[in-house]
Amino acid sequence: MKCLSVITLITVFLLALFCSSGSALRCFTCRISPCNVNKTCSAEQDACIKVDLGSRIEKDCWKYSDCDVDKVGEHFNVKNLKLSCCQKDLCNGSPITVGSKLVLGISSFLVVIRMLCF
Repeated sequence: MKCLSVITLITVFLLALFCSSGSALRCFTCRISPCNVNKTCSAEQDACIKVDLGSRIEKDCWKYSDCDVDKVGEHFNVKNLKLSCCQKDLCNGSPITVGSKLVLGISSFLVVIRMLCF
């Protein structure tokens, strides 16, 4: 019986981990660093963007079909840039922030498993 509970818990956890809520995308948005402000994107903005313009890095909501170096360069009026587009909540933030959320989730899950099994 205990094993069945653990399997059920693992299944629910994995479903929650890999399913999205269906709500609008959230992205970090800033024109100067440090960037810790985030907002809910509009319906047509289905991606987060991070643009390295050399002298500064900008982050915002964006339309994924417009995630092209030429289109973004035209928008920012520059020719030389580094571009990153992604489609997960707050994915244009620091990798440390994203990684720490994953570690926290896995750690919490392992604690629950330990409590149920031992």
